Amino acid sequence: MTVLNAFMAPRDRQVIDGMREIDVYDFPAECDDSVTGVYLSGDVDQEYLLHQRPLLNSFVIRGGRVVVNGHVQRTFLDGLSPWRKLDFRSPRDLALTRVNEHPVWAGTDPKSFLYNTGTPGPVPFEELARIGVAGFYGRGWYADLPDGARLVHTLGTTNAPVDYDYPLGTGRVLVHGGNDLLQFATAARGTQRLRTQLVRWLEGFDD
Repeated sequence: MTVLNAFMAPRDRQVIDGMREIDVYDFPAECDDSVTGVYLSGDVDQEYLLHQRPLLNSFVIRGGRVVVNGHVQRTFLDGLSPWRKLDFRSPRDLALTRVNEHPVWAGTDPKSFLYNTGTPGPVPFEELARIGVAGFYGRGWYADLPDGARLVHTLGTTNAPVDYDYPLGTGRVLVHGGNDLLQFATAARGTQRLRTQLVRWLEGFDD
C-alpha cells in the first residue's frame, strides 16, 4: 500500500509522514499496482497532467484516490471543472461553511483554516481576526460539480464551492481549490490530525 506525494521538483522517493515523495514527471513510472492514492501539490504542471489523463483516469476508475490542490485550469481528470476567482471584499466573504462532514476534515473547526499569521504558536481566533490575513485556504470556487459530488466546504455568503469529492469508477477524487491542504495541518491551528486523516483516506480507508 503506497501513497504518492507529487511535487513540481526533484524528489528522492523518501517516505515522509506516510507518503512517498516524487517528482510529478516521474508519476507514470511510480504509479504501480501498490499505489492506492496520489496527492498532487498545487503548483504541479497541469499541461503535463493533461497528457497523463488516460493514466490518471484509469488509476481512479479501478479504485485509486487522488487529491487535487490549487486552481484547476486543465481538466486532467474526468469530472474536473476550471477554478474561478471569487469576487470578495472582506474575510467574511472567504469564511468557510462545512456543508457535509468528510473523513479528511473530521474533528477540525472550519474557522481554524481562515487566517494565516506569522505569529508562532496558537493564537486565539479573535486575535487572528485582528492581525491575520484571509484567503490562503481558498479565494476561488468551482461552479460545475460532477454527478455524485459531495460538497464539503463553501466560501462566504454566496456559498461558493471550494472543497468537494466525487466518485470516478470505483475510486474517488478530492478537490481543494486553494493552497495545499497539508499547509493547514498544524498543531498551532489544532488541525494536525488533518495530515493523518488525509493519508488514511488516500490509502483507501474511510468514505
